[in-house]
Amino acid sequence: MPTIRIQAIAPIGRSIDTLLTDCTAAAAKALGIPQDWCWALFQPVPPGSYAEGGQVWGEADASRATALISITALEGRTAALKAAVLAATAHAAAACLDLPLAQVFVEYRDIPQGQAFSGGEVV
Repeated sequence: MPTIRIQAIAPIGRSIDTLLTDCTAAAAKALGIPQDWCWALFQPVPPGSYAEGGQVWGEADASRATALISITALEGRTAALKAAVLAATAHAAAACLDLPLAQVFVEYRDIPQGQAFSGGEVV
């Protein structure tokens, strides 16, 4: 089950619910799995607590500050699938947050077998 963690300054007038469900839908479609197998979490970054280089971003900068997204999943997916989920998630987040695609950073991390617990067992 991939998890998607989105960190950004909460945009005024944008639905976090839509952001979460659009990202899980995009990731699931890219991976060819059911949407309910993807989890998403939005972690708001308080204005004034995020710097990009020498610029500290405030509330008014939410539509310009880079969204930071981390996707974590059990290892075993091909490079092509990883690239597809990275792009799909980036596009969904950019649309929902009203950000240029260049202002979205997404990383993908593999969890090695035997280093996660899910469904009552180590996987």
